[in-house]
Amino acid sequence: MLRKKLLFTYFFIFSVTLSISQNKVATTTDENGKISFIKTSNNDYKSLENETTNLNALFTLDWSNDDFNISNHPAVDSWNPRLDVGDNGTIYTTYNDNHTNGLQKIMFRKKEVGGEWSNTIFVDTGGEIGSRNNHFPAIAVSQNNDVHVVYNVWAYENARNYIGYSYYNSSTETWSDGVELSEAGGSVNHTISHHDIYTTNENLPVVLWGYDFRENLVNEEVYIKYFDGTNWSSDIIVSTPSDGLNAYKPYIKSIGNNKAMIIFMEDINASEKELRYRIYDETTHELSNISTIPTASTDFLKYDLVKNENGDILISTIHNLSGPWRDVFNIIIYDESTDTFTLSEFSYEHATIGPNSLSAAIDCYSDEDCAIVYTDYWNEQNVYMEFSLASGYGETLVINEQNPSIDNIINCKFDLYGNLHVLWNDLRFDTGGGYIEREVFYEVGINEDLHVNDNNFSEIKIYPNPSNGTFFINSNLSSYTIEVLDVLGRLIQTTKATGNTTIHLTTSGFYYLRFNNNEISFVKKVMVK
Repeated sequence: MLRKKLLFTYFFIFSVTLSISQNKVATTTDENGKISFIKTSNNDYKSLENETTNLNALFTLDWSNDDFNISNHPAVDSWNPRLDVGDNGTIYTTYNDNHTNGLQKIMFRKKEVGGEWSNTIFVDTGGEIGSRNNHFPAIAVSQNNDVHVVYNVWAYENARNYIGYSYYNSSTETWSDGVELSEAGGSVNHTISHHDIYTTNENLPVVLWGYDFRENLVNEEVYIKYFDGTNWSSDIIVSTPSDGLNAYKPYIKSIGNNKAMIIFMEDINASEKELRYRIYDETTHELSNISTIPTASTDFLKYDLVKNENGDILISTIHNLSGPWRDVFNIIIYDESTDTFTLSEFSYEHATIGPNSLSAAIDCYSDEDCAIVYTDYWNEQNVYMEFSLASGYGETLVINEQNPSIDNIINCKFDLYGNLHVLWNDLRFDTGGGYIEREVFYEVGINEDLHVNDNNFSEIKIYPNPSNGTFFINSNLSSYTIEVLDVLGRLIQTTKATGNTTIHLTTSGFYYLRFNNNEISFVKKVMVK
């Protein structure tokens, strides 16, 4: 395996220009790995009209609440936001920020149900990692509410990074110091990266990253690494290192049965590429053979991966077409039993000026209730639309009209109540000078069908969850009603109770228990094994 070190002088700077369709964004990196984003041309294109509706449209999500400034640091640049939502409804965010200590750090904030946003901290602490400029975070929350964050660490080698990891132990309420995960020193790209992370049913993290050129110091590859409860594994190659071509932008998602799906892009020659996948086995830690995902097109392809409550694996894609220019949304459905993909019959087209103008995220509350949120750079707005496998794409709804960043990573995630949480970065406070000044913002669409009054959330406890069909409910409420709904929202049974009670369900799957009395209304997700 090849390794190469470069000598740096104190005044060493290298730069990269990203030709992106809204603005041309140049980046400069100093000798300590600090990135500066410079706007080199302004957007002077005319906005296009698309079929978007107003806030009075008949959607079940209420978007009337104001968005919230997560980074709250308008004088400097804040970017690369990522989001996760715990099984208890807590919202977890991480992002990059220019800290007052002079370093670019991995920031963290959370919001518990019924509470306020926590104070901002950085989690890339301790020793070497704590003294470095670090970037491109990804976050995952396990079922026991432990928090796992991975990110790039400036390596002072090859003008590149290694992968760092920080961990929050929820039982002791402490963050660990950051540790080095990847094994090849400065091998990970500094200005273009995408990491992903998820946790198994045993609450163990699995980390995925791309843009790693360790094999030949030229071509970028994708790697995975897992924690077995005691030690981290070696780095495992996911892409094809022998083809002399690049692989990049990996995603990973649990698909049940102790398995996860990895999707990534890989070049197949100098001008063509494919969306590819492998299945990761959490028990044996083996990977299936590399296979191709059939897509409508790979031109300027962007994608996201989700599993709905029915167990369907959906890949949401956007590709670009010309004559006229438009971005086309598609859904690809994976059937695990046959290991095959099917392109949904439904598609949605969004008029645009040129390629690479939208970023999107998808999440599902049930198999018939998925949400897609996308950033429309040209019209300076974020847009929400529903998707179901049966009826396809719904109408679009503008949820805010600000100035989202062209390189924005937009995130969306449902909580257990059906509220949709959205995180992105935009330029509303940018002063228009040479350096870009982004802020990270959060907004929530409230599920009006399953309303939550969370002030009394702690008055009801349900255990065990998951169970074999019997759930014990501890409550100090004098009188209340429990409605049991399936994942499609259909009423299964109704129980009137006083104090403690028991619910019995005979069929395995996910259910929602909706509690109501004159003072409290909330929903709890449970699972029958």
